[in-house]
Amino acid sequence: MNALIMHSAEFAATKDHLVGIGPLVAGVLLVGFLIGAFWLGRRIWTREPAPPTPEEQPHRPPDSGLPGEVEGRRRPAEVPQSERRLMPYELKHESTEPDMSPQSDDDRKWRGSPSGGFGSGGPTTGG
Repeated sequence: MNALIMHSAEFAATKDHLVGIGPLVAGVLLVGFLIGAFWLGRRIWTREPAPPTPEEQPHRPPDSGLPGEVEGRRRPAEVPQSERRLMPYELKHESTEPDMSPQSDDDRKWRGSPSGGFGSGGPTTGG
């Protein structure tokens, strides 16, 4: 039994340098891999075309609004009255018709005027 302990101690003493060299080699390989990956990525990046300048960017016509934005009013859809509560699938999924009636002063009241601070309820009246 004593000889087995002596033999394992001698084996550990001869392999002791591997305990310090192994992690060092792994670290050097890892750093080398990271440097190589960075170098390769940099080479690929330099071969790509440069981003377009602001003059090369496409421009929208100055009088157009946002894409898909539609200005106009629609006639509200009427919700049918019934004795029981209607479920969403029971309502019509049709678009409403454009409202061609003349606008009243109340409809025009908010157009073009500042809306005030967030949550303030709109512009204040003087007084």
